[in-house]
Amino acid sequence: MVEKLLAGIGLAICVVLLLGMVIGPVRRQRVSALFERVRHWRRHRDLARREAELAIERARRAVERDGNVYRPKSFSKRPPDDTLH
Repeated sequence: MVEKLLAGIGLAICVVLLLGMVIGPVRRQRVSALFERVRHWRRHRDLARREAELAIERARRAVERDGNVYRPKSFSKRPPDDTLH
């Protein structure tokens, strides 16, 4: 069973390499650029997801709940006296 799986993986690798030689350098470069864009997109999507989760978690920790109403601690600070008016 394992031998057949390894043989199938080896065959798939050989076919991909053969296709790379057959399609030529220009098309191979296009395919490579496509895979690079997909990889770049996924990396940034995952980074944005992590950053959003961290921001949501920070917002949850800095908030006091009064029933179903959120009262952020930053709202409880009294603004400085405005001496211009």
